[in-house]
Amino acid sequence: MVKIEIIDTGAPKAGPYSLGLKAGNLIFISGQVPDHKAKNIKEQTLSALEKIKKVLEVAKANVRNIVKIGVYLKSMDDFKEMNEAYKDFFEQNGVSEKFPTRSTIEAVCPLPTALIEIDAIVVI
Repeated sequence: MVKIEIIDTGAPKAGPYSLGLKAGNLIFISGQVPDHKAKNIKEQTLSALEKIKKVLEVAKANVRNIVKIGVYLKSMDDFKEMNEAYKDFFEQNGVSEKFPTRSTIEAVCPLPTALIEIDAIVVI
C-alpha cells in the first residue's frame, strides 16, 4: 500500500508523526489542537476544526468528505458548548445532515492550555 504524506508548509512539525496520510481513498488526520489564541471551548473547537479543514484543502478534499471524528475533551463539562460549536462549524461548511460519526471522550490534552484535540478520517 502506498501512503502519501499530506504536508502543510504553514503547520509546525511537532513530533515523529504525519499531519495527515492518504492511503488509497482514505485520509487520516492526526489530532489537531487549537491555536494558542483560542481561549474558551467554543473558540478552541472551531480552531481545531479549521486546522483539519486546512489539511483537507491541501489534500484537495473538504469537510463534507469526513466520515469519522474523534474528539478528546479535557473536561466533559465542556461537552455542550463544544457540541454547539461543532454543529455550527459543519453547518457553515455545507453539512446540515449526515454529520460525521463521532466519538467523544475525556482525555488529557498534550498542551496544558488545550481544552480539546480533534482527529479525523476522511473518504475521497
